[in-house]
Amino acid sequence: MFIEQPPFFYRMLFPETIWRIPGDKKTVYLTFDDGPIPQVTPWVLDVLDYYEVKATFFCVGDNVARNPNLFQVIRDRGHQVGNHTMNHVKGMSMSPEKYVRNVMNAHDLIQVGCFALLMVTCYPDKPNC
Repeated sequence: MFIEQPPFFYRMLFPETIWRIPGDKKTVYLTFDDGPIPQVTPWVLDVLDYYEVKATFFCVGDNVARNPNLFQVIRDRGHQVGNHTMNHVKGMSMSPEKYVRNVMNAHDLIQVGCFALLMVTCYPDKPNC
């Protein structure tokens, strides 16, 4: 089984961040990145509805701007949303100031309620991210 584990360096930089949620029962958290995308997201939503499953969609701000109605459908169907940057940048390849600005631009569109309540980043060891 593969469990995504943020690099130790990130965990040390953000010690207040919750990286794991302890629990006794077995739980699966479904996440979908990079949407909303009209060619895929409606189908994913229909499958999730069919099985009465909720998921978290880590959305790219540019895609939210291009597909605001589809973004609203995700929320209306009771799924969680999170920030996956404005235009899918690789944070390690830019200055912290530019990266934070990019994340905040996406936050303005996604408005998860509390800054970085849910956010996923790209790591250097994830070449396709």
